[in-house]
Amino acid sequence: MIQNVKKILAPIDFSDFSMEGMRGAKELAADVGAEVHLVHVVVPHFHIIPLPLATSGDQSFEQTRESAMTQQAEEELTRIKKDEFGNSPKVATAVLSGSPVKMLVEYAEQNSIDLIVLSTHGRSGVDRVMIGSVAEKLVRLAHCSVLVLRRARAS
Repeated sequence: MIQNVKKILAPIDFSDFSMEGMRGAKELAADVGAEVHLVHVVVPHFHIIPLPLATSGDQSFEQTRESAMTQQAEEELTRIKKDEFGNSPKVATAVLSGSPVKMLVEYAEQNSIDLIVLSTHGRSGVDRVMIGSVAEKLVRLAHCSVLVLRRARAS
């Protein structure tokens, strides 16, 4: 099964956890000769507060904020591609806007992704209930397999 993996999606939120997941995707891709897709999702404020309730000034501010965050994420993904992958043509980058799980599932479907590789933040209790687990939701909703890497625990 792992030999049939041609495209690997590595979601990145620029945390240490997501960078570990990206490195896991990189190692696996090198082993099987797969492409790696590095994807960051910008979460708009109106994802939390409905935009129709915001004033026109709030809407304008949100558009400016989202645009700046998108540009910053694109620059960071370009740097990661260069530093971690040597600008390999087998690495694609994308910055999306919206609900992280929804956007990652759609991206995976639209780009015929075979495997999503990510590292869990390891939240539990109230944090997990309040924030929800992107990894858990991806496992349930993605059309492809999802490999969740656990962070090594200090001994």
